[in-house]
Amino acid sequence: MSTNMIVNDDVEHGVIHIEIPESPIISRNFLTASHTPNTPSNSDSDSSRKSSINEETNENLKHSKTSLSLVSSTVPLGWFPDSKHLLDIIKRVSYRSTKKNKPETKKSFIIETSIPFFLAGLGMACAGLLFDRASKWSFLTEMKEALVLIPPLLGLKGNLEMTLASRLATWSNLGLMSTRKQQLKIYIASVALDQAQAIVVAFIAAIIASASYKLEGHDNFTWNRVIALHLASVVTASATSFMLATLMVTITIIAIKFNINPDNISTPLAGTTGDTVTLGFFILFGTLINNGKEHNLVLYSILLVVFLVSSSFWMYITSRNPLTREVLKFGWYSILSAMVISTGGGYIMKNAIIKYPDVAIFQPVINGVGGNLVAVQSSRISTYLHKFGQLGVLPANRIFTYLNPLRTFSCREDESIYALILLLMAIPGHIIFVILIFAINIGFTTWNWLFLFLYLVIGITQLSLLLYICQFFARMLWLVKVNPDNNTIPIMTALGDLFGSVLLLGLFAVMVTTGFTGFEVLASE
Repeated sequence: MSTNMIVNDDVEHGVIHIEIPESPIISRNFLTASHTPNTPSNSDSDSSRKSSINEETNENLKHSKTSLSLVSSTVPLGWFPDSKHLLDIIKRVSYRSTKKNKPETKKSFIIETSIPFFLAGLGMACAGLLFDRASKWSFLTEMKEALVLIPPLLGLKGNLEMTLASRLATWSNLGLMSTRKQQLKIYIASVALDQAQAIVVAFIAAIIASASYKLEGHDNFTWNRVIALHLASVVTASATSFMLATLMVTITIIAIKFNINPDNISTPLAGTTGDTVTLGFFILFGTLINNGKEHNLVLYSILLVVFLVSSSFWMYITSRNPLTREVLKFGWYSILSAMVISTGGGYIMKNAIIKYPDVAIFQPVINGVGGNLVAVQSSRISTYLHKFGQLGVLPANRIFTYLNPLRTFSCREDESIYALILLLMAIPGHIIFVILIFAINIGFTTWNWLFLFLYLVIGITQLSLLLYICQFFARMLWLVKVNPDNNTIPIMTALGDLFGSVLLLGLFAVMVTTGFTGFEVLASE
């Protein structure tokens, strides 16, 4: 993590504070060039006199040896890190680093990324074991359409929490989370944004799941069933989003304190508890709501309406902060598109579990590993573009450069080196997680080396596709002036769900054709 100046925004007063290293020359030149361009500055006394005049003329315009405040007439109130206006002002100033940060090395990247990745993997393995057991419980056996909802709900972690983690990493790297006041404002706005988006997306996902169940021609399709599924989906999304948003802000603040790059740890740690908590809440709330659906239709309908109306309140809170206002306006396309893609993956997974119940154990792991690692790369690319690029213009190379799949792992640039590290990191991760699943659930009496080999093949294939698509997609968004912080990770994690579900179903089908009997196979309904 490296920042050359700290930018502190005071949203309520429309003021942005830029902390510049202590240097009278820099402060004098900045004031002279930006605010009194027609007045020469030949001595320090003249500069002091002019500065005093500026303070008397506008009490909101403050300056000192270490900081300057620009009122909203200079920097717009709705300024976002993409703003070319602020960059033009900053480019006039020669400045040095406010503090010495250790440059990131390959070793530090591996250490910072691998620890939260393996912690996240343990969480995903636990989610898989929970999913395997829960798929046999009354809620998921009686309400089959709930299986279609699981990937979109787990995907909300990628669509919302990982996206939040990416934004927080970018904001912290740009110095927008340096004070407690900034951190509190960003926390409130981020929680509100997550609540608004989670409720709406979960509701729409439930509509798609119920519609697909109806179109399949089931006779037990009733309004009690529909309302119960929608309420379980919305309550789960709201509860998990609040918990994980709080966790993401906390992790980012801790990373800032210990001078760790949040890009490397925030997104993997979002998955450490995300899958397990989301799945656990869905099963808990779903079971409770499903048990009372025949007698509490009115109560459930009222609660569902309350949650939907509350989304308007959360949107209002979000709109008061310029950093999240843009996400509220333009961040819907990606999460809704990702929800549709994840629902497609969920439909595939539902049919896979009906025939191969053991798919449920591996689904959160294969999807989570790919999603977590590509989220790290996506967050790093987004931070790089914000730091060195101008929205709409790439800082280096042409867009067609990133269509070359060989560039992804060519090791000619740091980005491709880090992509290769992430790809290699997935291999021991998958091995450990598969061994853990066999040790706890399946048993080593059915251990098969061919399965492990093919599982690694589909895991590497999935992650390679995601890393390749990510390098191009993030820059494509940047070129069309869409913030990749808000839109890359949702699509990448959704594609990870889709690729993972398809590849995992293919793996089980291949293993059955080889005569492997270690997995349970049921006749198709």
